[in-house]
Amino acid sequence: MIKNFIRAGMLIAFAVCGASAQTPSPTTAPTAASPTPATVASLETILTEAEKQVAFYQETFKDLLAVETKTFEKYDKNGELKDETVIESNFFVYQSSKDEKTSAELRNVVKADGKLVPDSQARADRFLTELQKSKTVEKELEEIQDEGLRYDKTLKISGFTLFEAIALASNLRAVFDFKLLGSENYQGREVYLVNYQQTKKSPFITINEKESKEKGIKADIDAGLPGALKKADKFLRGKLWIDRETFQIWREERQLTVQAAAPIVAQETVFEYAPSEFGILVPKKITFIDNSVKKISKTDEFGAVKNARVVFDYSKFRKTNVEVQIIDEP
Repeated sequence: MIKNFIRAGMLIAFAVCGASAQTPSPTTAPTAASPTPATVASLETILTEAEKQVAFYQETFKDLLAVETKTFEKYDKNGELKDETVIESNFFVYQSSKDEKTSAELRNVVKADGKLVPDSQARADRFLTELQKSKTVEKELEEIQDEGLRYDKTLKISGFTLFEAIALASNLRAVFDFKLLGSENYQGREVYLVNYQQTKKSPFITINEKESKEKGIKADIDAGLPGALKKADKFLRGKLWIDRETFQIWREERQLTVQAAAPIVAQETVFEYAPSEFGILVPKKITFIDNSVKKISKTDEFGAVKNARVVFDYSKFRKTNVEVQIIDEP
């Protein structure tokens, strides 16, 4: 079972399949030091202002509804597509009834491979009623996780929408090296291109390990690796497309690499964002690729072959004015 969870740690550790967000304290958009397109900010300024916008995203991205279409693709040992599953859900950023600073991705599955899920709305109503009886926030989040991912098969992925650019998180930034590559035009906006590379291990980034109980943004990742590489160093690296005027994130490419003779990409995630009416860029499409790392035939070197791909597509996000409500989309 491959899992990839992004979460915010609390004083009490969540269950293995939990995903949550502890939102930051600011409730208004930070004032960005908005340079003109001709002005190039320093790397430190870019990172600091982008970190503020990431915090504002986490505070703002809640009580939102959208239709999520999740496409699972499974590949054979040669990297050829052999199976596909499509799951459609009403996606809701749920605020915990036990802790106002905790949120989670709540999914009401309405279609699986084009077939309507019987009584999906009635099931959602029952589930939300029972959810209120959860005695702890950890149990509440575990039940949300199990319900929303019940049609998922060999891959369990959660938390990607709740957090942007985790390398910029205050508890993680020190373990990454950042480089400003320059700027370019991205979808009509001038953006900075910033590379990042993890340079040391962190208890907040766990790969095939028991997750840390420390408080802060955490990445909890499972990756299928051959025995010869299980003890090899595993690091995150990637690239950010940061708006030159607002410092919001338009795109991120993130890779999990395994250090062999040369770095091998075990997993890759691409985050794409779109404008919204809420003052933030919201998820538009998230693409996750899991590779099978193995020895290349007749050599002693390791290589990567695509094992699975999961694509999350989102409709336009809208705000709900009720505490909890899941509505079947036509």
